[in-house]
Amino acid sequence: MPAQKGNVDHAPWSKAVGEADTGSPGGGGHTRHVAQAFRCPACRHKFVPTTTPADGKLPCPACGQVLRVPIRSPTPAAPGERMLGKYKLGHKLGEGATATVYQATASDGTLVALKVLNEESARDQEFLARFKREAELAQKVSHPNIVGVRGFGFDQGKFFLAMELVEGQSLEEEIERHRKVPWRDACRWCLEVAGALEAASARGIIHRDIKPANIMLAGGKVAKLADLGFGKQIEGSGAWEQLTMSGVAMGSPAYMPPEQVLDAKQADHRSDCYSLGATLYHAVTGRLPFSGRSSQEVMELVLRTEAPAPRTHVPDLPEGVDALIRWAMHKDKHKRPQSAAELAQEIRAVVERPDDAKRFAKRLKPAKGGAPAWVVPVIILLLLLAVAGATVALLRG
Repeated sequence: MPAQKGNVDHAPWSKAVGEADTGSPGGGGHTRHVAQAFRCPACRHKFVPTTTPADGKLPCPACGQVLRVPIRSPTPAAPGERMLGKYKLGHKLGEGATATVYQATASDGTLVALKVLNEESARDQEFLARFKREAELAQKVSHPNIVGVRGFGFDQGKFFLAMELVEGQSLEEEIERHRKVPWRDACRWCLEVAGALEAASARGIIHRDIKPANIMLAGGKVAKLADLGFGKQIEGSGAWEQLTMSGVAMGSPAYMPPEQVLDAKQADHRSDCYSLGATLYHAVTGRLPFSGRSSQEVMELVLRTEAPAPRTHVPDLPEGVDALIRWAMHKDKHKRPQSAAELAQEIRAVVERPDDAKRFAKRLKPAKGGAPAWVVPVIILLLLLAVAGATVALLRG
């Protein structure tokens, strides 16, 4: 949660945890600064701030309670330099509706990508919680195919996230540039992302927003998974689980499996496998598996229709690749890959024998008798949507 106005607690400095010497502005002598820890009086969370705000108000990173802390002079910047915490801002890398990303230099000389929330997003408690969650979850797992996160900070009234600087573009930009991606390249990148998901799974972390825009291509060669803002931790999740409301869909509709459309809390590792399959679909065909005039229309399509087979759009796509994608995107989560490791194994097999679709024949065979497990909740949701629509129409009339 973000800081609450009018709810300020005075917190004494706790035990010092480190020291650093910085030169004075004039170069004559040094000023000793002691890095110290605070304990929030509200939730008892102990933390070491990366910087002290100029107004002496420091929000607890766990619960948002505002602590009144001693004001200290910030490290002076050279003329023309812009500092945010311990980062010297460089040129702007990009700007979106919620944040601006800068290239920045850390105090140790490391180049990073610094994502800075805009004022409107920082006032949105749910969005700010997502921003913090991205930092927390990303720091729990380290993998060469996951964009590394150095930490979350607050300085001069701005929230920021320091991330690994990836030189390259996203898979989404790659698709837009070339209309579609050669299937071998797409499979290789999805295999690397599957490895990242396997590492996250070992930590009990589910991504819940796998899509081309969240896959960076470092140097145009290596896939790196980014943005854990929608992620959740299913083992000892605590606060993260509370951020997901029952009956609410979270993620990007065109890549979401039916169970996630119905309720984000029902998403598990198999949901990420589906989304990676949908990403592979988009990459090799240049088309979204589902498209509509609105998010609601797309979600309805996800629930009640099958995506066209990839070979419908790309006739020369190997049959094994087509079958792999359709298996990964099976609407029944019990019949799609049960883990990222299983999906990775099958991607490797398909790359070796791309025309072999027989290995998926049984897994894609329609069930005999009875409706699939996902049909009943889909019918219920569609009925609820119909009732809601009728109610709105009556109220407007």
